[in-house]
Amino acid sequence: MRFVFLVPDLDPNEAWGSLFWLGGFLRLKFIQDWVRLRVMGTNEVFGGTLNIMRQCWVARNCGVDAVLATTRGFDSYGERGIYNLRFIRWADRLEDDICIVPDFFTELIDEVKGPAIAYLQVPIHTHNNFNYRDSRITLWTDSPLMQEVCGEVYPDKEAQIVPNIVDNNAFPFIPQDQREQGLLFAFPRKGPEFITETQKCYQEMGGTYWHCELIDGVSFQELTKLFRRPQVFLASAPIEGCALPPQESMAAGIVVVGRTAEGANFCMQHGKTAMTAETPEKAAECLRELEDAALRDYISRKARDYISYYFPSEEPTRFWQETIREFASKV
Repeated sequence: MRFVFLVPDLDPNEAWGSLFWLGGFLRLKFIQDWVRLRVMGTNEVFGGTLNIMRQCWVARNCGVDAVLATTRGFDSYGERGIYNLRFIRWADRLEDDICIVPDFFTELIDEVKGPAIAYLQVPIHTHNNFNYRDSRITLWTDSPLMQEVCGEVYPDKEAQIVPNIVDNNAFPFIPQDQREQGLLFAFPRKGPEFITETQKCYQEMGGTYWHCELIDGVSFQELTKLFRRPQVFLASAPIEGCALPPQESMAAGIVVVGRTAEGANFCMQHGKTAMTAETPEKAAECLRELEDAALRDYISRKARDYISYYFPSEEPTRFWQETIREFASKV
């Protein structure tokens, strides 16, 4: 029994990206589909891909054969990936492999001969483009929000919530008083207007303690080092997929402030594990409150305790032990 986790090839070559863009410009969907489903390339490492890699790693640690699959069949991620996992070519999968297919590639599920799992992490990529009612197909997702989305897209079939994996070794807890005073991190790729308006509102309120540093285009390894510095992370995305950055912040001891991303950031509980704020004005008010060191320390420790449920040795291991038993019973 082998689990095969499909991920895109990491390829900085812009040729395939240009062809994909040209297909969209000319409104030739078949070109875009060919690039997406046959080249299966990306020039960016997304959080959802890292989460899939972590799932593969935990599955292997539970004693089952588990591999990553790409078009080319070798590790194109290098230091931008994690755990030094084994790769195979997607074309070399076996008929009895259990294939985990991410939402961006779910059209390929109908080509899989054996059991298949659609791993649905992002709302905008969740589409009814495969025979989801087939008894060999299982639906996985990662939050109550995504479970609702799946219920609308795939009626009459339940999507199981699978625990995200938060790597507490990569993001060790560092107390607030050992972090850079007043440093706030934000990801400009996600809701840049929210970030700008929050800073503006904070300054208009007379706030001077917090200064923002924008983080973008760094590798996972670089991010783990950077996350040792700030006291606060600003969650700015209007809608999220697997929503790992806030959860990784909680593990590290960084207080999360901002949007719940329509419920995807379900770990954010106001005044307990985070400070929730759906508008820049509210976010600025929360930042003023978080000038209080005692409040920051309280929330950071409560958040770390809460998110420990998702550490690899906790719920993810229990989930994979049960999943392996379930599929083994069907062999």
